[in-house]
Amino acid sequence: MNASDFSLLIKLLMAHMVSDYFLQFGSWVSDKGKKGIRSPKLYWHILITFLTAWLFSGHFLAALFIGFTHYLIDLGKIYIKYNRFVLFIADQTLHTLILVLTWLFLIDGWHTFFENTVSLFQNPKTWLFCFAYGLITFPMSVVIEIFVYRWRSEITEKKQESLKQAGQWIGILERILVLTFILMGQYSAMGFLIATKAILRFKDTEIKQMEYVLIGTLMSLTPTILLGILTDFLLRVL
Repeated sequence: MNASDFSLLIKLLMAHMVSDYFLQFGSWVSDKGKKGIRSPKLYWHILITFLTAWLFSGHFLAALFIGFTHYLIDLGKIYIKYNRFVLFIADQTLHTLILVLTWLFLIDGWHTFFENTVSLFQNPKTWLFCFAYGLITFPMSVVIEIFVYRWRSEITEKKQESLKQAGQWIGILERILVLTFILMGQYSAMGFLIATKAILRFKDTEIKQMEYVLIGTLMSLTPTILLGILTDFLLRVL
């Protein structure tokens, strides 16, 4: 793969970003949701998708294919009644997959792509990355939940408003960032993240609440930091 081939992929992704985010307005999305296949805004959006893909890539037939598949995916998203977040992820994943497949067809890069993919998944470093990042998400959340459960009753005597599962997702994203910073050698950025969280979270005057948050934070960060150091060491020796 040369620089020109890679540039074409970036152009296709840029075209998608422009048509799906910059040139699609909230009123259009609302109109599509209400009128479905009869919405004129749906067809304006598909026309813009086609034109931007053609303008950025310079390939008419490829842009036509992208526009048609974009129409089918958007239509499916309109009529499938499911969790909004899941639908958004599925929608964008399918659009991106179509763009990558179109790109591979244009550059005739199927052989190289599959060869590199097989090589990637035969590399032990790939599996080490997958294991490390997988471990710090939901498995570690379960361990922390079990560990801090003994103190939960002491801080839930007073009813406190809290976003559903917000703490879990904050912890997962925090651990992903910490692990990434360690593997990149950006320890100062990791320190800034921890300090920022401390400022935001320790405004509560309740001692028990502060201690509970501190225990949860340390239970989250300590194994992540140790795992990051171990992963970084193994990556160097493999």
